[in-house]
Amino acid sequence: MAKQNEHGKLIAAAAKAALLPLGCRRKGQSRCRFSDERFWYIFIEFQPSAWSRGTYLNVGPIWFFLEPWGGEATHRLDNYIEFESVEQFAPLIEKAAQLVAAEVVALRAKFRTLADIHRFFAGNLLWNGNVYRVAITAGLIGDFALARQLFARIKGLDPNTHGILLKDRQAECAALAALLDDPQAYRSAIREKIDIRRQARSFPPDPQCLEAMQLDRIE
Repeated sequence: MAKQNEHGKLIAAAAKAALLPLGCRRKGQSRCRFSDERFWYIFIEFQPSAWSRGTYLNVGPIWFFLEPWGGEATHRLDNYIEFESVEQFAPLIEKAAQLVAAEVVALRAKFRTLADIHRFFAGNLLWNGNVYRVAITAGLIGDFALARQLFARIKGLDPNTHGILLKDRQAECAALAALLDDPQAYRSAIREKIDIRRQARSFPPDPQCLEAMQLDRIE
């Protein structure tokens, strides 16, 4: 009979083997790992179930410079893997960890620059959350006209219709919109947010995280 946490040890070993070479670090003794991408990070979770021993696979980008507002890009990979025995579970979790590693590599390629992130969100402006995100990324890549247009769109939303988070996002957008005439001040405000959230997540300081990335305007 397998020990009570045998599946947890197998998960930890498989995750370490697949993800440590990619620079993904573990959060304490949890099932979560992080890949530091400077102004964003990749969140990885081998999520347990409340009903049986096993794991789900959750992977997705978290943006240090954006507040959560629905429609996030984190998603679940593959199906739940239930633990039945060491012999049954070990090859499955090793394969799953490799799947997670491939997703990390794919996300790094997909969101290599701020312009890439901007394109991703700009593909669906029906979501107010994406309007907020594209407004901010537009300012970062130098499309100030679009940033002003979308900040104004957020300002015009009715908090009674669009939920309790809207007032906070409207205040944030108004403050950023006021900085668009000074691109350096705008970028500094975004960098301050990144610094605060990196520190809160125990990531090391990275004061050049924006300047070191490609900030080309989309043609």
